[in-house]
Amino acid sequence: MNHPQAGQEPGLLARQVDVLELIARDSTVDTILEKVCRMAEEFVPGSLAGVTILDRAGVKFEGCVMPSAPTYAAAIAGIEAGPPHAGTCAAAVYSGMPVSSDDVATDERFDPLWRRLNAEHGVRRIKSRPVKSVDGRALGSFFIAFTTEAPSPWPEEIEVTCARLAGFALERHRMAERNRLIVGEMQHRLKNLFASVLSIAAQTSQSGQTSAEFTKAFEGRVLALAAAHDLLSQDEAADLAQLTRRIVGPFAGATGAVEISGKPFKVAPSSVVPFSLVLHELATNAAKYGALSSAQGKARISWKYYRAATGERRFKFKWEESGGPSVVPPRRSGFGTILMKRAFADVEGQSRLTHAPEGLRYRVDAPVSGRLGRLQEGAAD
Repeated sequence: MNHPQAGQEPGLLARQVDVLELIARDSTVDTILEKVCRMAEEFVPGSLAGVTILDRAGVKFEGCVMPSAPTYAAAIAGIEAGPPHAGTCAAAVYSGMPVSSDDVATDERFDPLWRRLNAEHGVRRIKSRPVKSVDGRALGSFFIAFTTEAPSPWPEEIEVTCARLAGFALERHRMAERNRLIVGEMQHRLKNLFASVLSIAAQTSQSGQTSAEFTKAFEGRVLALAAAHDLLSQDEAADLAQLTRRIVGPFAGATGAVEISGKPFKVAPSSVVPFSLVLHELATNAAKYGALSSAQGKARISWKYYRAATGERRFKFKWEESGGPSVVPPRRSGFGTILMKRAFADVEGQSRLTHAPEGLRYRVDAPVSGRLGRLQEGAAD
């Protein structure tokens, strides 16, 4: 079957404008991609056009739009894409690598699942083109399938145009999703921030301090929150050593009074506030009553990964004081003690505070998880 060059199609430009207008009006991504597929099918008679959509990790198919074969699209959605080098041609076709086949149903480069899918829909020929973002990230693929002979010459300009339009649509869709997530996250953080300030005020006021003591304690705790949220505003994980120096540094009067050791560790955004509040509480107590109140005193802060007997990867954080006044256990648990015991409950962390005579000890032992943090790249486990 002969097909004229795509550049000669008189209505191609008008169809592109139609799609771009849908994108500009923030139409749903499925509506836009369906329009793209219909455009391809209009200019390439006998074709079945589709667009696969990869998830952000590039691992699974978030969805597939194929208006002329909805059951085909439904079969693709939710399946793992797999790397193109995994030995099957299917991964390349559907995850954004250029590939073609003259008989998909019998092509042994495809695993049985994909051969069966195409056979059930009578698809014999297929060709795909990557759908990419402006910065080159794979978003999916645009593909054209045929139940009969493929056209000659191949309508490459139609394929290129549709893949580009699908890329515009998917990138706009992801930007809108990202903006919604950011707004939702900011609202969530503000609610948590106000709740934390109110809780700090209420707990500090119950400690029996004078007005001046209350003001100083309250101010210090709120500043610790501010320091934590300053890092959170970057929407990035925080380096634990940097966070520790930032919170504890102002309380270390003498050079070398605070020792920090541990492999480079990125604290997850959800754990930056607990680490900051705990570090501030420990540093405040050490400066008032403990090791940092003495010229000879030291506070050693360390962390490490280790394997539990079960094989589970865990994280241990330690605060150890020495060289200061003899420690006397308090008669009652104040806000600081309660805070340190409960701060890491959300990450299943086990906290232990010990008032040893030679110096305060604090431990956190938690399973390694995305909510707690991770070793930085290049740091050995």
